[in-house]
This record gives sequence, structure tokens and C-alpha cells, in this order.
Amino acid sequence: MTELELWKYAKSVIDNGSPLMMTVVLDARESTPGKQGFKMVTGLNGEINGSVGGGKMEYDVIQESVESLKAGAGKNYFKYYNHYGDKPGSTGMICSGSQIIGYLRLGKDDAETVAKVVNAIEKNTGGIFSADANGIGFSELNGRTKKFGFDEEEWAYSEVIGIKERVYIFGGGHVGLSVSEIMSFLDFHVIVIEKRKDIFTLINNCHANEIINEDFVDYSDKIIEDDFSYVIIVTPSHFHDEDVLRAVIGKKVRYIGMMGSKAKVKSIFRNMKNDGITEEMLDGIHSPIGLPIGSKTPDEIAVSIAAEIIKIKNSVFF
Repeated sequence: MTELELWKYAKSVIDNGSPLMMTVVLDARESTPGKQGFKMVTGLNGEINGSVGGGKMEYDVIQESVESLKAGAGKNYFKYYNHYGDKPGSTGMICSGSQIIGYLRLGKDDAETVAKVVNAIEKNTGGIFSADANGIGFSELNGRTKKFGFDEEEWAYSEVIGIKERVYIFGGGHVGLSVSEIMSFLDFHVIVIEKRKDIFTLINNCHANEIINEDFVDYSDKIIEDDFSYVIIVTPSHFHDEDVLRAVIGKKVRYIGMMGSKAKVKSIFRNMKNDGITEEMLDGIHSPIGLPIGSKTPDEIAVSIAAEIIKIKNSVFF
């Protein structure tokens, strides 16, 4: 279930006059089934959407949610869940980690806030979802901020929500098409930049949200610089690859990857070093692109690229 689907479901329940419990993983440490930001909504009858990690722990969370809803109004609260096998206080799961799960009771008074979240996700404008003991909120983004924030002592949680990770794919050939498909499946906003207009892989690309027929380097100035932007360089020639890399290497984005053999990468990097590009800047480039899984076909290469981006996306923020 996507973030949008979960929030739209929550909105529909509230609009129908029923309360629900939204449970959120406020913090997660070591190895846990649910990561920070995972959400689940539970209704009075135990119907659920989303997940906070599954297993026995999630079953307990559902039961707790139903009991709390039936007990009536009360302040939001959070609980600790430890997964250390048969140790005292453990859920019985053997993940060897811990989660803090927040219980947020939502009703008609929260309808406007929930509607704002849905609107922000649909329009990809983003905002900051917040929760504390007294309720939930949603505010506009104000400059660069962390994806997640949680102050246990103050009982204050915040999360940037409503912004899709966006991937800029420079090159609309076979690999660009395959990468477009898998990144779209992963719910990224996919932008393909290709100056050739009549190639069949571009014509047949029904997965991209945007197809830009423009010079590669000229378009590079339009990249949004933030922690939700990822750049993939898979142009039809190493000359174009080098031009694009030179244009984007200084940009503040989450990921830059360039396809190529080790020999090609070495040659391009040598040229750039000779022109004053520092070793430190080049060290931040993922090239050869993708996780080393022995990829051969465009689809296999796309899987390796997607896997590398997922690894970066899900790593610790800033």
C-alpha cells in the first residue's frame, strides 16, 4: 500500500463518521520488522490498512488499537516493543531490535489535517506531518529539514511527507526504459531526459511521469536539489555521459550514478581530475552504476540500479 492509499483510506473512514487509530513507528533501532515512518490504520472492528512490521507484534498493536478506540477519547501515547526472543518484556520475536510505536486516535476533528496530507501527497507538494500527546498537525515545508524527527522526552514526532522521491534518468534507450519501469513500480516520480525524439524505447515508455526532449546538459540546471532527487546517467555515448556528469557532479542530490565499464569510468574520471574535479567529489559518484550482481540485460541492470538506490534511500538521513 502506498502512502497516498493509506491516507485516503483514513480520510474515507473519518469522513464516514468513524474514529480510527493510526499507529506509527516513531523510532526503530537495530533489526526490526517495521522501520521509522511505517504506518497502519485500524478501525473499531479491527479492519486494517498499512503495516507497522507484521508478525505477533503487529497483532498485538491491532488488539491494543481496537481496545483503545472502544475505550473512548484520550491522549495520544506511545509504547515500546522489544524483539529479543525469550528475554523478559520481549514480544517473542527474535529480530534483536526495538520499536517505539505511537498510537494516534483520529476522528472528525482531524478531518481537515488528514485532507491536507492527502492533497499534499496527490500534488507532490509535501509538508511536515507532526504528532504529539495532544494530536496531529501538518505544516508547510520551510527550507531543508530532516526526513524524520522524534524527541522521546518531549513526545514530539515529525516526518516530511507528501514528496515522492524523484529520479532523473538521462538517456531514453533500452536501459532508460527498463529503469523507468522499475522505478515507477517503486513509486518514484520518473523523469526521462532524451534529446532524441523518435527512438522506439522513448515512444514506448509509458512508465515515465515526464519525458523531456531537451539537451542533456541544458536540462541539468532544472534538477531540484534536495534529498529526494536521484540522478541516473545512461546516455547513448560516453561523451554525453561525461558531459552530464560534469554538469551534475556538484549538485546537492541524494544519488548520482553513471553506467559504464570500469575502463570507461576510469577514463572519464581521469579527464575530470585533470580539469580540477576533486577526488572527494568523484568518490561520491556511483560508477559503475548499480549493485554488483553480474547484470547483463537492460532489465537486470535496472534491477541493480534500483537496488542501489533503495539502499541509499533507506540509509540514515543526513
